[in-house]
Amino acid sequence: MGNSNFPSLNYQIDIPEGFLNRIPASIKVVLVFLFALCVAFLQSVAAQLFLLVYAIMLVAIARIPIKVLSSRLLALNGFILMMWLTLPFSSESGTHLALLITIRAHAATLAFIALLRTTSMPDLLQALHLLHVPQKLILLLHFTYRYAHVLSEELQKIHKSMVLRGFHPSLSFTTFSAYGNLVGMLLIRSIIRSERVSKAMVLRGFNGSFPFFPSHVIPSSPDTLRMAALYVLLAGCFIV
Repeated sequence: MGNSNFPSLNYQIDIPEGFLNRIPASIKVVLVFLFALCVAFLQSVAAQLFLLVYAIMLVAIARIPIKVLSSRLLALNGFILMMWLTLPFSSESGTHLALLITIRAHAATLAFIALLRTTSMPDLLQALHLLHVPQKLILLLHFTYRYAHVLSEELQKIHKSMVLRGFHPSLSFTTFSAYGNLVGMLLIRSIIRSERVSKAMVLRGFNGSFPFFPSHVIPSSPDTLRMAALYVLLAGCFIV
Protein backbone atom coordinates (compact mmCIF):
# COMPACT_ATOMS: atom_id res chain seq x y z
CA MET A 1 0.00 0.00 0.00
CA GLY A 2 3.00 2.28 0.00
CA ASN A 3 2.83 5.49 -1.98
CA SER A 4 5.06 8.53 -2.13
CA ASN A 5 2.12 10.88 -1.58
CA PHE A 6 0.74 8.92 1.34
CA PRO A 7 3.79 7.35 3.05
CA SER A 8 1.84 6.69 6.24
CA LEU A 9 -0.86 4.65 4.47
CA ASN A 10 0.76 1.38 5.41
CA TYR A 11 -0.30 -1.19 7.95
CA GLN A 12 3.39 -1.89 8.54
CA ILE A 13 4.31 1.71 9.35
CA ASP A 14 7.36 2.10 11.58
CA ILE A 15 6.06 2.99 15.03
CA PRO A 16 8.57 4.83 17.24
CA GLU A 17 9.79 2.84 20.23
CA GLY A 18 8.36 4.05 23.50
CA PHE A 19 5.84 3.26 26.19
CA LEU A 20 2.93 4.79 24.23
CA ASN A 21 3.15 2.09 21.55
CA ARG A 22 2.98 -0.57 24.28
CA ILE A 23 -0.28 0.79 25.68
CA PRO A 24 -3.58 -0.70 24.38
CA ALA A 25 -5.02 1.52 21.68
CA SER A 26 -8.38 1.90 23.43
CA ILE A 27 -6.74 3.60 26.43
CA LYS A 28 -4.97 6.06 24.14
CA VAL A 29 -8.13 6.77 22.18
CA VAL A 30 -10.01 7.61 25.39
CA LEU A 31 -7.18 9.91 26.49
CA VAL A 32 -7.14 11.80 23.19
CA PHE A 33 -10.95 11.98 23.19
CA LEU A 34 -10.94 13.58 26.66
CA PHE A 35 -8.17 15.89 25.51
CA ALA A 36 -10.25 16.94 22.50
CA LEU A 37 -13.23 17.68 24.76
CA CYS A 38 -11.05 19.91 26.93
CA VAL A 39 -9.73 21.74 23.86
CA ALA A 40 -13.25 22.25 22.53
CA PHE A 41 -15.01 23.44 25.69
CA LEU A 42 -12.46 25.31 27.80
CA GLN A 43 -12.44 29.02 26.97
CA SER A 44 -9.48 30.20 29.05
CA VAL A 45 -6.30 31.07 27.15
CA ALA A 46 -4.28 29.81 30.13
CA ALA A 47 -6.03 26.44 30.01
CA GLN A 48 -5.50 26.22 26.25
CA LEU A 49 -1.79 27.00 26.68
CA PHE A 50 -1.61 24.22 29.28
CA LEU A 51 -3.21 21.83 26.79
CA LEU A 52 -0.76 22.93 24.10
CA VAL A 53 2.17 22.16 26.40
CA TYR A 54 0.50 18.84 27.24
CA ALA A 55 0.23 18.00 23.53
CA ILE A 56 3.89 18.90 22.97
CA MET A 57 4.76 16.56 25.83
CA LEU A 58 2.76 13.75 24.18
CA VAL A 59 4.64 14.30 20.92
CA ALA A 60 7.96 14.22 22.78
CA ILE A 61 6.99 11.00 24.58
CA ALA A 62 5.88 9.47 21.27
CA ARG A 63 9.24 10.43 19.70
CA ILE A 64 7.67 11.85 16.56
CA PRO A 65 10.33 12.86 13.99
CA ILE A 66 10.70 16.60 13.44
CA LYS A 67 10.24 16.12 9.68
CA VAL A 68 6.81 14.56 10.22
CA LEU A 69 5.75 17.33 12.58
CA SER A 70 6.95 20.12 10.31
CA SER A 71 5.10 18.76 7.27
CA ARG A 72 1.82 18.40 9.19
CA LEU A 73 2.07 21.79 10.90
CA LEU A 74 3.04 23.52 7.66
CA ALA A 75 -0.28 22.51 6.09
CA LEU A 76 -2.15 23.62 9.22
CA ASN A 77 -0.41 26.98 9.47
CA GLY A 78 -1.42 27.86 5.91
CA PHE A 79 -5.04 28.03 7.09
CA ILE A 80 -4.04 29.72 10.35
CA LEU A 81 -2.22 32.45 8.44
CA MET A 82 -5.29 33.23 6.34
CA MET A 83 -7.34 33.46 9.53
CA TRP A 84 -4.91 35.96 11.08
CA LEU A 85 -5.14 38.12 7.95
CA THR A 86 -8.92 38.48 8.30
CA LEU A 87 -10.28 37.67 11.76
CA PRO A 88 -8.47 40.35 13.84
CA PHE A 89 -10.04 43.07 11.66
CA SER A 90 -13.57 41.67 11.76
CA SER A 91 -14.42 42.49 15.40
CA GLU A 92 -13.02 43.91 18.61
CA SER A 93 -12.37 40.42 20.03
CA GLY A 94 -11.01 39.12 16.73
CA THR A 95 -7.39 39.00 17.91
CA HIS A 96 -8.31 37.10 21.07
CA LEU A 97 -10.44 34.66 19.07
CA ALA A 98 -7.68 34.14 16.49
CA LEU A 99 -5.17 33.44 19.26
CA LEU A 100 -7.52 30.94 20.90
CA ILE A 101 -8.19 29.13 17.62
CA THR A 102 -4.46 28.99 16.83
CA ILE A 103 -3.63 27.40 20.19
CA ARG A 104 -6.53 24.99 19.96
CA ALA A 105 -5.70 23.89 16.41
CA HIS A 106 -2.05 23.22 17.24
CA ALA A 107 -2.86 21.41 20.48
CA ALA A 108 -5.44 19.12 18.83
CA THR A 109 -3.22 18.43 15.83
CA LEU A 110 -0.20 17.51 17.95
CA ALA A 111 -2.26 15.22 20.20
CA PHE A 112 -3.78 13.35 17.26
CA ILE A 113 -0.37 13.00 15.62
CA ALA A 114 0.95 11.44 18.85
CA LEU A 115 -1.96 8.97 18.81
CA LEU A 116 -1.82 8.05 15.13
CA ARG A 117 1.97 7.69 14.97
CA THR A 118 2.03 5.26 17.91
CA THR A 119 -0.99 3.18 16.88
CA SER A 120 -1.32 1.00 13.80
CA MET A 121 -4.54 1.26 11.83
CA PRO A 122 -5.77 -2.29 12.70
CA ASP A 123 -5.24 -1.54 16.40
CA LEU A 124 -7.04 1.79 16.07
CA LEU A 125 -10.02 0.19 14.32
CA GLN A 126 -10.16 -2.52 16.95
CA ALA A 127 -10.04 0.06 19.72
CA LEU A 128 -12.97 1.94 18.18
CA HIS A 129 -14.85 -1.35 17.98
CA LEU A 130 -14.18 -2.09 21.66
CA LEU A 131 -15.41 1.41 22.55
CA HIS A 132 -18.69 0.66 20.72
CA VAL A 133 -18.21 3.23 17.98
CA PRO A 134 -20.87 2.61 15.28
CA GLN A 135 -19.73 0.00 12.80
CA LYS A 136 -20.51 2.22 9.81
CA LEU A 137 -18.09 4.87 11.06
CA ILE A 138 -15.38 2.24 11.53
CA LEU A 139 -15.93 0.97 7.99
CA LEU A 140 -15.85 4.53 6.64
CA LEU A 141 -12.53 5.19 8.37
CA HIS A 142 -11.09 1.89 7.16
CA PHE A 143 -12.01 2.37 3.51
CA THR A 144 -10.94 6.03 3.53
CA TYR A 145 -7.55 4.92 4.83
CA ARG A 146 -7.39 1.98 2.45
CA TYR A 147 -8.25 3.81 -0.78
CA ALA A 148 -6.93 7.34 -0.29
CA HIS A 149 -3.74 6.49 -2.15
CA VAL A 150 -5.76 4.87 -4.96
CA LEU A 151 -7.64 8.12 -5.53
CA SER A 152 -4.34 9.98 -5.48
CA GLU A 153 -2.99 7.72 -8.21
CA GLU A 154 -6.13 8.24 -10.28
CA LEU A 155 -5.76 12.00 -9.87
CA GLN A 156 -2.14 11.87 -11.04
CA LYS A 157 -3.08 9.77 -14.08
CA ILE A 158 -5.84 12.17 -15.15
CA HIS A 159 -3.64 15.23 -14.63
CA LYS A 160 -0.74 13.64 -16.53
CA SER A 161 -3.03 12.86 -19.47
CA MET A 162 -4.16 16.50 -19.47
CA VAL A 163 -0.56 17.72 -19.53
CA LEU A 164 0.32 15.33 -22.39
CA ARG A 165 -2.55 16.83 -24.35
CA GLY A 166 -1.10 20.32 -24.00
CA PHE A 167 -2.84 21.57 -20.86
CA HIS A 168 -1.19 24.65 -19.32
CA PRO A 169 -2.90 26.10 -16.22
CA SER A 170 -3.65 29.80 -16.14
CA LEU A 171 -6.18 32.23 -14.69
CA SER A 172 -8.77 31.61 -17.38
CA PHE A 173 -12.18 30.06 -17.79
CA THR A 174 -10.65 27.22 -19.80
CA THR A 175 -8.36 26.27 -16.90
CA PHE A 176 -11.19 26.34 -14.36
CA SER A 177 -13.34 24.27 -16.71
CA ALA A 178 -10.53 21.74 -17.14
CA TYR A 179 -10.08 21.39 -13.38
CA GLY A 180 -13.85 21.00 -13.00
CA ASN A 181 -13.77 18.18 -15.54
CA LEU A 182 -10.84 16.64 -13.66
CA VAL A 183 -12.82 16.59 -10.40
CA GLY A 184 -15.88 15.19 -12.19
CA MET A 185 -13.85 12.43 -13.85
CA LEU A 186 -12.21 11.55 -10.54
CA LEU A 187 -15.64 11.31 -8.90
CA ILE A 188 -16.99 9.07 -11.67
CA ARG A 189 -13.97 6.75 -11.51
CA SER A 190 -14.28 6.62 -7.72
CA ILE A 191 -17.92 5.57 -7.96
CA ILE A 192 -17.13 2.90 -10.55
CA ARG A 193 -14.26 1.53 -8.46
CA SER A 194 -16.38 1.52 -5.28
CA GLU A 195 -19.06 -0.53 -7.05
CA ARG A 196 -16.47 -3.07 -8.21
CA VAL A 197 -14.97 -3.32 -4.72
CA SER A 198 -18.41 -3.70 -3.15
CA LYS A 199 -19.37 -6.55 -5.50
CA ALA A 200 -16.03 -8.28 -4.93
CA MET A 201 -16.47 -8.08 -1.15
CA VAL A 202 -20.04 -9.44 -1.29
CA LEU A 203 -18.85 -12.38 -3.41
CA ARG A 204 -16.28 -13.11 -0.70
CA GLY A 205 -18.92 -13.21 2.02
CA PHE A 206 -18.71 -9.68 3.42
CA ASN A 207 -21.68 -9.06 5.73
CA GLY A 208 -21.09 -5.43 6.76
CA SER A 209 -18.51 -5.91 9.47
CA PHE A 210 -14.93 -7.08 9.93
CA PRO A 211 -13.92 -9.67 12.52
CA PHE A 212 -11.71 -8.33 15.28
CA PHE A 213 -9.43 -10.67 17.15
CA PRO A 214 -8.98 -10.09 20.90
CA SER A 215 -5.89 -8.10 21.80
CA HIS A 216 -3.38 -9.74 24.11
CA VAL A 217 -1.46 -6.54 24.83
CA ILE A 218 -0.98 -6.24 28.60
CA PRO A 219 0.98 -3.14 29.66
CA SER A 220 3.59 -3.52 32.34
CA SER A 221 3.17 -1.91 35.75
CA PRO A 222 5.54 1.01 34.96
CA ASP A 223 3.70 1.72 31.69
CA THR A 224 0.36 1.60 33.50
CA LEU A 225 1.61 4.13 36.04
CA ARG A 226 2.91 6.43 33.30
CA MET A 227 -0.45 6.30 31.50
CA ALA A 228 -2.31 6.97 34.75
CA ALA A 229 -0.04 9.98 35.30
CA LEU A 230 -1.01 11.32 31.87
CA TYR A 231 -4.69 11.06 32.77
CA VAL A 232 -4.14 12.83 36.09
CA LEU A 233 -2.01 15.51 34.46
CA LEU A 234 -4.75 16.19 31.91
CA ALA A 235 -7.04 17.17 34.77
CA GLY A 236 -4.60 19.98 35.50
CA CYS A 237 -6.18 22.06 32.72
CA PHE A 238 -9.25 22.55 34.95
CA ILE A 239 -7.04 23.75 37.82
CA VAL A 240 -5.36 26.23 35.48
